[in-house]
Amino acid sequence: MSALVYLSLLLILVGLYGVLMKVNLLKIALGLLLMVLGVAGLVVSAGGDVAGPVAAVTEAIGLIAVVGGTSVVVLLLVTAVRLYEKYGSLDIREMRRLRG
Repeated sequence: MSALVYLSLLLILVGLYGVLMKVNLLKIALGLLLMVLGVAGLVVSAGGDVAGPVAAVTEAIGLIAVVGGTSVVVLLLVTAVRLYEKYGSLDIREMRRLRG
């Protein structure tokens, strides 16, 4: 396996740790972004061994994954800013009042 695969797996694991173990919304968003970049790296590395149109398709899919994932993270950050304005904290434990 190439170094890109190992780096991508490391990014996914670090991002998963950030999403599951952190309570700050900004750190959770950063973890989600790391996971998205890791998945895009895996997609690009999967098409790196072949030539021609298949490599171009995997690069395009990787780019779409990065753009789509970044869009989701940006929406999460906007939501985090709005929650900070309302609750005065980014700690998800203090936002238990959101349950209906």
